[in-house]
Amino acid sequence: MKKRQLFLSLTVIGIMSAFFSCSTLPKGAVAVRPFDKEKYLGKWYEIARLDFKYEKDLDNTTAEYSLNADGTIKVDNKGYHTKKEEWKQAVGKAKFVATEDV
Repeated sequence: MKKRQLFLSLTVIGIMSAFFSCSTLPKGAVAVRPFDKEKYLGKWYEIARLDFKYEKDLDNTTAEYSLNADGTIKVDNKGYHTKKEEWKQAVGKAKFVATEDV
């Protein structure tokens, strides 16, 4: 019973941490103002990066941003996994936390 409670507690803490980490700016970061989402939309090609665990061993990576009907931004990330010799893709959605100019 205690193991189950511990597991549930850790799960809730993990979910809450993920939620709050995605909804605030990192410490020391400054948002670009005014933010123009129209200039942000389109395909972006990666020229350099600090490896993130989801991008490990990926090459030729791109991020494509497009506007969804509900005003959110579709995020389509792609990259070639050099060790598995296959393309990887992750599709998500970004939305503004407060106003669209931040």
